[in-house]
Amino acid sequence: MKIKRYFAAALVLLCLCGCGSSGTSDVSSQNEPAVDVVASESTESEAVIAESSDDLKTVFDKISTSVELPEMVTLNEKLIDRYYGLTTESVADFAGGVDSSGVGQDEIVLMKAVDESKVAEIEQALQTRYDSKLAQQENYNADEAEKIRKCKVETNGLYVTLIISNDADAINEIVKSAIG
Repeated sequence: MKIKRYFAAALVLLCLCGCGSSGTSDVSSQNEPAVDVVASESTESEAVIAESSDDLKTVFDKISTSVELPEMVTLNEKLIDRYYGLTTESVADFAGGVDSSGVGQDEIVLMKAVDESKVAEIEQALQTRYDSKLAQQENYNADEAEKIRKCKVETNGLYVTLIISNDADAINEIVKSAIG
């Protein structure tokens, strides 16, 4: 009888400990903050993007405030190396995020090559990531595989993007208006 009481008490403690979590997850184990998505109707942000088209973080911030995104792990130098095998020797600027749930395949990657000679390397790295995600999901999650199939790697001058989202068209419009 005492064992049942101890077991019940342990379960209650575990539940209480679990309920106190912040609700954010970090699949990268790099303690990167997740992107908070807040709806906003600011024309001021649009003006900022037009003035600084090279600042991809500003573009990603505009996407985050314009489109409902899942909770995402923000890309950093370690993650662009881990996910895409790229370094700052090839990438002059980058921004984006990866769905932190581990289930959803949403991924927004905005990269600017250091020069024309690095564009193909970035395209190949993002295409490899795309192909890998699609292959993983085809036999695992048909809905996510279909979401990936509707998206693609795109290049515009020095800029290379990979946008996997149900709202990819809207996100691509924001990117095109910001970087051309």
